[in-house]
Amino acid sequence: MTLSDLLVLYGAAGVASSAVAYKKSSERGRSALVSALLALPLWPLWLPVVLSAHARPITRPAPSDTTRAAIWEAHEAVVGSALEPLLPREAALRMLQEVERASERHRELVQLLAQRSFSAQAAEQRIEQLTRDGSSARSLAPARLHLENVRRLENLRSRDEQTLSELGELATTLRTQLVLARYAGSTPHDAGDIVSEVWARVEVLGSTLDPLPSIQPDPRHASDQAHPASG
Repeated sequence: MTLSDLLVLYGAAGVASSAVAYKKSSERGRSALVSALLALPLWPLWLPVVLSAHARPITRPAPSDTTRAAIWEAHEAVVGSALEPLLPREAALRMLQEVERASERHRELVQLLAQRSFSAQAAEQRIEQLTRDGSSARSLAPARLHLENVRRLENLRSRDEQTLSELGELATTLRTQLVLARYAGSTPHDAGDIVSEVWARVEVLGSTLDPLPSIQPDPRHASDQAHPASG
């Protein structure tokens, strides 16, 4: 094979690699064009970079991760300064523990409520079916309790989701306030109020819902137990 043949093959591979680089580009326009032009003469080096970048999934930190990072960075911003009492180490660690625990609970609830056995719609349909079949109140009680428990789980999931979102925004704001105060050498305005708001959300995450419901006995059955037949 002559040198001219090798150049033709190299050029053909470059054209093919250029087309692949353009197609694999996540954005069209200038960036895609530059990637394609680089692949044309440098395809042995550039094409593997393009393919590996495309194969690597884009991972974004979970909201709880960014929240925890913001809380800890806010604490580090005041360490050794007059502002440290605003967010001491013990307080930051407790916040981190509550966020981690609530985040794990939220993940478990999302997975749990995706199952049909924990579907409120399925539970409602079951009650409707039992009612059509003429089931007694005593027979319906467990199905109604199941539906109530599922709804409580849904409320807990929604509450945690909203609270974690609000906490993330507050933690980010607190971090910027304290970092700015550290480098500017000034007292952060409203930082104390933000810390109080953060604590309020943390307390919500650590709180429970109303007491668990229980199966109410059938009044007729209770009456029979209270006044047993004589004889």
